[in-house]
Amino acid sequence: MNPEIKFGTDGWRGIMGEDFTPENVARVIQAFCDRLKKVTTDRLILLGYDRRANSDQFAKTVASVLTGNGFSVLQSSQFCPTPCLAWNTKDQKAAAGVMVTASHNPAIWNGIKFKESYGGAASPEYTTEVEKIIVENEKTGKKPQSLEPRDAQKKGLLKEFDPKKDYLKSLQQFVDLKKIQAAHWKIGFDPLYGAGSGFLSPILEQDIFEIHAEAKPDFGGLNPEPIQKNLGGLIQMVREKKLDVGLATDGDADRIGAVDEEGNFVDSHHIFALILKHLVEVRKGHGEIIKTVSTTGMIDRLSKKYGLRLHELPIGFKHICKKLGEISPLVAGEESGGIAIAQHLYERDGLLSGLMLLEIMSHNKKKLGELVRELHQELGPHFFEREDLHLSPAEIQKVRERLPSLKIESLAGQRVVGKVIIDGFKYQLADGSWLLVRPSGTEPLLRLYAEADDPAKVKKLMTAAREIITV
Repeated sequence: MNPEIKFGTDGWRGIMGEDFTPENVARVIQAFCDRLKKVTTDRLILLGYDRRANSDQFAKTVASVLTGNGFSVLQSSQFCPTPCLAWNTKDQKAAAGVMVTASHNPAIWNGIKFKESYGGAASPEYTTEVEKIIVENEKTGKKPQSLEPRDAQKKGLLKEFDPKKDYLKSLQQFVDLKKIQAAHWKIGFDPLYGAGSGFLSPILEQDIFEIHAEAKPDFGGLNPEPIQKNLGGLIQMVREKKLDVGLATDGDADRIGAVDEEGNFVDSHHIFALILKHLVEVRKGHGEIIKTVSTTGMIDRLSKKYGLRLHELPIGFKHICKKLGEISPLVAGEESGGIAIAQHLYERDGLLSGLMLLEIMSHNKKKLGELVRELHQELGPHFFEREDLHLSPAEIQKVRERLPSLKIESLAGQRVVGKVIIDGFKYQLADGSWLLVRPSGTEPLLRLYAEADDPAKVKKLMTAAREIITV
């Protein structure tokens, strides 16, 4: 009996050699083909892969099944970021895009992300349909259809494309490149051995200080997620070389993290807020705002200040991408570092987010640390913490069952004034702070999130959260 395949917050992921195998990849892609044939006569698919072990080999399996089903495949000639594949999918007017990546997950994982024709992450309805077809194919005994690469090439169904050229040009045209270059910032970049390696310097057309750029399919023992605990090397480099800013992207370069000129980590909450301010106040942008339930209250305050409608959604960019197509959006973002600027692409892009930070610094003639301090002066201080608890599926299910019945009136000395249950349980407190308890959608984790105006309050909220789940 083949294992059940379920899509998480963005794609399907599994541990290589266990559930993520060539056989299971073929099952997923066959179901993807079956679904696509039902809804479109378009036959062009773009295919990309990240830098982790075996991604290029799994991409061959994907191409084999796609071409075996009669689809015409443009495969990336090298590893590339997920937003690069997404942008090219949109630019080429393809029926869809397929990206082999496990994003920020550890090196033992791999995965598949589907991109719809406009470049955004496949909607929950899209992936649910794929899941159903996998089960149906299993029941009827339908096997994946495949074509050897040599035969696919002879038939003209399999070709390569340069993922860099047009994508990099689009980023150069979107940001004020001349202003960034004129500022002469000393820039550090940490792609965490991921797919962003070698992409930033050509965009800027200048030398930068890049670390962890070489090929290390095991990510050098790092988890390729641009959060503080993984950026020790970037922080050290910024301080030792006296750089003006450090930028970091995750394993497939759709997430952003940053380090200011003093070596202080700047999280995605502040980056999102700075980008929103700049888009409205400097670029004179207008439109609706999207954030996920675990994202900072600074976005609420800025949306209110600008008179822009704010949508709060469950975690996962598949929810955001769907909403982007239903409204007139300006920008969307999530706690984990994904930010989408609608004018460029209805999908998150870590490289573009980093370039926007450089544009903001250049416009204001201020370094990142000063910009963050000014943000706190305007909106009040905001401190955030996330903790990932590795629990068994049974323990996580117990928490799921317990939380709805708990009557919580106060947390860490603050009165609970509201509760949001669109994804996990989010408790809103009288002083503007909040706590979220949520099972992960991609890993066997229970995640705790808290934000307050003081780090000590955040610690108290996290302690309260651990007490809640062990009642």
